[in-house]
Amino acid sequence: MSRTIKAGHVYRQYSKDGMPIADYKSSRLAHEATGVSLGSIARAAHGERKTGGGYLWRVVPEDLPWEPIQVDLSSKIGYHDKRPLIQLTLDGQVVAEYLSIAHASRALNISRRSISCAMTGAQKTAGGYKWVEKETPETKEKE
Repeated sequence: MSRTIKAGHVYRQYSKDGMPIADYKSSRLAHEATGVSLGSIARAAHGERKTGGGYLWRVVPEDLPWEPIQVDLSSKIGYHDKRPLIQLTLDGQVVAEYLSIAHASRALNISRRSISCAMTGAQKTAGGYKWVEKETPETKEKE
């Protein structure tokens, strides 16, 4: 993606709540005025990331009125369906329950992939335990 802006456009700096702060003729001038790295400004302004240096950046026409913008800083990371699971001994005794594979992995220092494979049957155990998905109202609906 080219990061060169067209004539008649500026880098507009916004606060995280979408309020305009300043316009700059180039990312270099924005960098010099704010101390935010050139790369961060350019990547945010051209849509490769949401923010740069704690600010929102957009490439806009010079004559665009100074108005607040809509802001969505929610992260898509970790927004997948959580799979509650149960940790069992090799003879089937319940050891613990976890909200997700990631929670179990962090708590016990067992790889997420290993736990997931044990749950799907690709391997028998992970970390010396058996693992099963906990039945929830959502998992019953899928059946």
